[in-house]
Amino acid sequence: MGFLNGLLGLRAPAPATPAPSQKGEEQGLFVHIGPDDGITAEELQTHDLATIEDRLSEILEDQGLGSVDGNDIGMDGTATLYLYGPDAERMFRAVEPALRDYPLTRRARVEIRAGGLGAPSRAVRL
Repeated sequence: MGFLNGLLGLRAPAPATPAPSQKGEEQGLFVHIGPDDGITAEELQTHDLATIEDRLSEILEDQGLGSVDGNDIGMDGTATLYLYGPDAERMFRAVEPALRDYPLTRRARVEIRAGGLGAPSRAVRL
């Protein structure tokens, strides 16, 4: 797992189940990047999660839609990016072009959750 983290340029993992801020119930957008998403060895060597996290943060903050709350790497090698804000659908519409454009996320699965834990959600495969 340390080798994969190094290749992806990952930061310290976020908690397994990040809690929304206490500002009120926030909605979540979770970007799942798995080992079966067709990422090439060259893409792993030349791209990292920190770059896309920074880009997503910039988009969300510029539009006042939310924030990126880090990432987590599962035992199976799947990376998950955590984004929170008041409207998950609006967040997704704002960040979708950046996700589709970046090699590590262009084939990711995105979970769009309309509320806190247990709220209804839908998944989109990019």
